[in-house]
Amino acid sequence: MAIMDKRTIIGEDFDLDQEAGTYLLTNQIDLGAAGTDPGNGQVVYLNTVVTEAFTDGGDSATLELRLVSDDTAAIHASTSTIHLKTAAMLKASLPVGAKFSFPLPVEGLEYEKFLGINAVVATAGFDTGMITAWLSPDPIGWKAHPDATN
Repeated sequence: MAIMDKRTIIGEDFDLDQEAGTYLLTNQIDLGAAGTDPGNGQVVYLNTVVTEAFTDGGDSATLELRLVSDDTAAIHASTSTIHLKTAAMLKASLPVGAKFSFPLPVEGLEYEKFLGINAVVATAGFDTGMITAWLSPDPIGWKAHPDATN
């Protein structure tokens, strides 16, 4: 089972109650230098879980997630490098607890210094919806537990 490291969480309960547009999730990961392999030769997965169901006034709003890198932590939607993008997902595919895992590409476009996620809300806006996203070496062996105090 994988342990979630706070330094690999890209967005925790990120609120996508947003109008159509592109939104940068809260945290970016500093890879240290451009060209750095995020997994250091090992497969790393982008894991996401829906923590609040998505709703919209109709059935047309869509969500697309893009794993991106840029030379600055304020990752810009139009100048960043897109390494991975999901299909556009309708609210019906985004109920509470829905989990998605995607392996990070290890070949192709070189990673820039900062890694993050752009959430693209399209066609219409969502009325509710939250996701948590993080990197892990394990796409299925994780389980969410409440924060504990020792």
